[in-house]
Amino acid sequence: LLAARCAMTGEQFSLAFPQPILPLDSLFFGEQGETSLRILRRWREWPKPYVGLIGSERSGVTTVLKSWSKDVGGRYLTPADWQELDSADVSKLLSEPLAIDDADTLSAPNALLTLMNLAAEKSTPLLLGGHRDTAYWHQSPPDLVSRLTAMTTVTLPKLTDDDIFRKRLKAACLKRHIRIPAETMSFVEPRLERSYQAIEAFANALDQAMNETSRPPTIPLARDVLNGFAEVTDSGEF
Repeated sequence: LLAARCAMTGEQFSLAFPQPILPLDSLFFGEQGETSLRILRRWREWPKPYVGLIGSERSGVTTVLKSWSKDVGGRYLTPADWQELDSADVSKLLSEPLAIDDADTLSAPNALLTLMNLAAEKSTPLLLGGHRDTAYWHQSPPDLVSRLTAMTTVTLPKLTDDDIFRKRLKAACLKRHIRIPAETMSFVEPRLERSYQAIEAFANALDQAMNETSRPPTIPLARDVLNGFAEVTDSGEF
């Protein structure tokens, strides 16, 4: 069994967890998270129409961008969706809020400057995602560098950090009124993928299992939940 192999080797599960667009409030916790969530939700009050969203690889930048775009009734775009368009077509895109992924790695920085200029003219909010400090996203043109450096930025913590992962999992469980014991947390930690989707999927499944079996969230129940994910993955149902 996959669960047995991972238990012996200490490896994390690499399961095909569902990839739903999660609600914004499920992605933030703690005082810093509340501040970040407040900035993202008050997009109509941004002093400039563009805000940066940064975090290390696998910190959840793409997940948050997609959640924000759904929350505000906008669109999620990658560079391939827009950076080759002319200004007239870009202007048409700005009829709704845009969440722009990989803004730090696009090959046409002038296109990003055009996008930001048009967004300012049309007062259309842009949430620009990347994996580095915004001041280092691009070296030119100077107007773009200046705007990126001065831009309000939301920074996501690393989900790969053990402490952040534990806090995030605990928060997901508490949201479902589950007080997960420390020993169960220690059991789950090395066996669960470090992603928002995996954390939410596990918390949902644990909650459902507790309701169906009236069992507490101890290690045996957590093991059954993880084994269930392994069986679904092996069967190809995801």
